Amino acid sequence: MGKNLSYAEKIRALRPFDKYRDHKCNLTEQEFRSSCGSAPVWHSVDLGDLFIEGARKTSEVTYNEMSRAKLPDLVGKSILDIGAFGGWFSFEAERRGASEVVALDYHAWITDWPKLRQHMNDEKSAGRIGNPYELPKHCVDFETLPGRGAFDATRRALGSQVKTAVCRFEDYNPGRTFDVVFFLGVLYHCKDPLGALEHISRLTGDYLVLETLGCHYPGLENRSICDFFGDDRVNNDVTNWWAPNDKALTDMLLAVGFKHVEIKSSFDALPEPLQKRPAATRTWAHAWR
Repeated sequence: MGKNLSYAEKIRALRPFDKYRDHKCNLTEQEFRSSCGSAPVWHSVDLGDLFIEGARKTSEVTYNEMSRAKLPDLVGKSILDIGAFGGWFSFEAERRGASEVVALDYHAWITDWPKLRQHMNDEKSAGRIGNPYELPKHCVDFETLPGRGAFDATRRALGSQVKTAVCRFEDYNPGRTFDVVFFLGVLYHCKDPLGALEHISRLTGDYLVLETLGCHYPGLENRSICDFFGDDRVNNDVTNWWAPNDKALTDMLLAVGFKHVEIKSSFDALPEPLQKRPAATRTWAHAWR
């Protein structure tokens, strides 16, 4: 891949094809951002003729994630994207030929993010550690879904057919399975990771793509190990609970009914010096029913 390509161009070059490659959104970046309301543009947004950098998931971060994800063939598949937030992977599935995509989120969509930030700052000033998942009523709105602004703006700009489900994934029971389930950046927020994976297994028809915070302990790769966090040491967030190593993640997925698991990327993506000592990882795994 050419060294002089931008990360947005590198992302596009990873796609086998793109339904929205030649899409004309007829928006400026400012118009798009204004249409998001108070919601943060957390993920980058690819609108065909306009690429918008995300606040956290920049094009560089997104390219690295896409390279590590190694998404399977999605043509004609039904997709459930759990924890969709801004919808990057939901729209990515659609642009790669999925026949149906359901984007599911709850906390990120009901939250008024400016009010959340103020609440967390107030808690810190009072000497307390705020919990972003246990918010006062003025920080959430179940009717207008202020946190879904960037997702909705993207869907409008693309003319997308991605469906939505506003629900805690633990309570989501559609009475069916999906060919492919994305469970990205969610597992470490689960107090009961094994119970969460049991529910995910029931929703998965063929294939699971999972990404999570993980841990690496050199010399102990053949032992199932999970780091536990009872505080906000990870990203100043008390809702980060668990980080499994590759063996623990594999064993849990097998225990809940998946027949085969492959770790696609883990500590191998760390700089070589970090691979030789205990370190946090971001782990990508695929699991087959």
